[in-house]
Amino acid sequence: MKSRNLVAAAAAAVMAGLVVLPGAGASGFVPTTLTTPATGTSIGAPARNTQYFCPRTIQGFTFPTTLTNASTPWVSGTTINIADIPTVPGSVKLKHVFSIKLTSTKRYLKGNGIPNHAIGQFPIPASSASYSYYAALPAQGYANAAEIPVKPYDLSLTVPRDPKVQSKPSCINSLVTGVVSQTGATWHAEVAADSTGNLYNPNAALPTDRCWGHPYSEQYHYHGFSWKCFPNQGKKGEPSPLFGYAADGFGVYGPYSEGPRGHAMAGATQKPISNAQLDECHGHYGWIRWDGKLRYMYHYHVNNEYPYAIGCLRGKVGKMSMAMMHDGH
Repeated sequence: MKSRNLVAAAAAAVMAGLVVLPGAGASGFVPTTLTTPATGTSIGAPARNTQYFCPRTIQGFTFPTTLTNASTPWVSGTTINIADIPTVPGSVKLKHVFSIKLTSTKRYLKGNGIPNHAIGQFPIPASSASYSYYAALPAQGYANAAEIPVKPYDLSLTVPRDPKVQSKPSCINSLVTGVVSQTGATWHAEVAADSTGNLYNPNAALPTDRCWGHPYSEQYHYHGFSWKCFPNQGKKGEPSPLFGYAADGFGVYGPYSEGPRGHAMAGATQKPISNAQLDECHGHYGWIRWDGKLRYMYHYHVNNEYPYAIGCLRGKVGKMSMAMMHDGH
């Protein structure tokens, strides 16, 4: 399978993206690789090292229930080599709008979906090494996927201020899995389909910009090593700060976990959290800073192991705007 033909017709309806050259990571964490699932990995049930994606049919395409490993030049076995990924070029600053409001029971996240940092150049320049990967893909309303721009939209997510863990985890029922409160943009599910009936880790299929983002349906979002451009990535030797909120309202934190009662851990022994230390939803219980107070509660972590941020949802999914539910569910 040729890399530029990896994600075809169905990907135009469910496209997601990938990674870039390494940069300053949270608390000094600068990974050189990502993990990617082996062919045959199930997405039909909650489990470590995968993403539990709800069954669905979009525009006549029924999603498969297993993942296929990609064969792009930057993938070697189940390893994504970050330095080998062609990056979408550019540094474009767009108008950013975002706010968070609290009541005694709710958290309201609203904005225009545009992050507070510069993004790549979309449409992608034809001279870019990443152009051919997108130009091979169809896109409704455009000559091809390389021509898709980034535009503002109605980002609105209402979640519980104090979310509760449900007895059983829920599958992910939207491309949007959470909102990055530090930037005002969203995380998307780590799945992308092709026209032959295969489903891939999008981080192994397509390049993104230097912040690990790109547009789907003109909406900018993140994948993979998505915290590269977040303004607050924490201090070495300390637990990572809050990056944003999952669609169920639980916090999503960086790759360094908390010590006893949230105390800083020694820098010499501190290691980024691994999937083996997290549950099937990519989270766990621990001491975190929550609305300015130290609390022991459930939360998710971001790292460089698939599914990178959110594997399934431990709480009840909040209310999203129709624009955020654009994938047909």
